[in-house]
Amino acid sequence: MSTDEAGQWWSNSGTYVDWMQQSMGSLANRTLRHICMPGSHDAGMSTFKPGTIGASFANTQTQYLDFYQQLMAGSRYFDLRPVLSNGQWVSGHYSALENDVQDIWVGGNGQAISDIIRQINDFTAKYQELIIINLSHTLDTDNQYRVLSQAQWNSLFDTLKGIDSRYTVPNPGNTDFTSKVLGDFITDRASVFVFAQLPSGISLGTYSNQGFYSTTNFPFYDQYSDTNDRARMKSDQLTKLATNRDISARKDTFHVMSWLMTQQPEDVLLPERAILNLAADAFDDLVSEAWNAFTPQSFPNVLFVDALGVRDKSVVFPYDKARSVAVNIDITALAIAVNNGMAGRNGAVTGRRGANQKQGA
Repeated sequence: MSTDEAGQWWSNSGTYVDWMQQSMGSLANRTLRHICMPGSHDAGMSTFKPGTIGASFANTQTQYLDFYQQLMAGSRYFDLRPVLSNGQWVSGHYSALENDVQDIWVGGNGQAISDIIRQINDFTAKYQELIIINLSHTLDTDNQYRVLSQAQWNSLFDTLKGIDSRYTVPNPGNTDFTSKVLGDFITDRASVFVFAQLPSGISLGTYSNQGFYSTTNFPFYDQYSDTNDRARMKSDQLTKLATNRDISARKDTFHVMSWLMTQQPEDVLLPERAILNLAADAFDDLVSEAWNAFTPQSFPNVLFVDALGVRDKSVVFPYDKARSVAVNIDITALAIAVNNGMAGRNGAVTGRRGANQKQGA
């Protein structure tokens, strides 16, 4: 892995498909709170299937690579948003526009959940990595975009039981699994840790013993910037990292750094401002300015991005679909650099405390 003198670009020539296994010598005894990994925002939206009026691939598709390709590119934390559409479980990207009468929903669908399950299983059959899946933003798009009922959640869990390598423990209770070390999840096997952001009134029930967890079991910090301005997003995310993450001061919650540009109303009519293009614009700043802001005491656990694995704009005239662009794994190289070059200098992380190392972190 290399960077130029000014830190403006990074490149690498490594093979990091199973980067966790390759790093077990240094990471096996680190908690998940002390490991950095790439993450995929709205991970199921690698394609666009028309939904509501006003939705297009430019304002709805968030990923260039499908789920399997994101795994191959190194992503290990996935924001998955299952919705019911025509009676089928699919990934969705929907937003509610408020007015005086009722919310107006805009969005569309991506990969089918059945295809995502198959791709996860194809990956874990070959590679013994930890995959973390965060279920959120669930909707019944067949019935006025209602939140899912308990019966529908149960149906979703039953569908997701098709994931072969779910991490399952009996009676997890309120266990915080972010405090567990990587070696608890993977040694000679793959693990898929699935947790759900459950709305009020919904419970896991017996599914808590079948490889499904709540945010109680995986507490995390994730506050996106909600801006299309790169400078504002960078400042906001780095300020939030510095404020909320300081291992020596026991500010140690699993931290998702949302390096995301969010379309605003003025962007929707400008195809060159597609979500995929905004992500490409922001990526180089992640490997230059963000890296320079990380410290051994304050670094993110997830480098959370759209268009994971892509550094070039993929939406160009005539704006009817994404064009073919090169795929790279630079974000995985960056995560490894954080684990080795930043976190690796913190004795509280590695267990090698120096005489002057602050205790209690």
